[in-house]
Amino acid sequence: MVLENMAQRTAAMLGKDLSELKIITCHLGNGASITAVQNGKSVDTSMGFTPLEGLAMGTRCGDIDPAIVTFIMEKENLDLDGVNNLLNKK
Repeated sequence: MVLENMAQRTAAMLGKDLSELKIITCHLGNGASITAVQNGKSVDTSMGFTPLEGLAMGTRCGDIDPAIVTFIMEKENLDLDGVNNLLNKK
């Protein structure tokens, strides 16, 4: 919803109809995402299967090398729940 509002506000500021525009919206904060908007419709986003995919955020890691999971588990002596908590909340 935030990105939709940003796209509509951008169109208004430009004095154009949203259906005429190709824009990139960026929501940067503790939650973060980037969306490509073409003619008022989202056509691509940085978000994926879970909130972990995409940009790094205040409490989420964003895209990482898959091998980092086992590395962190070993280095920090964490089980699966511990590493899941670390990646999703810290």
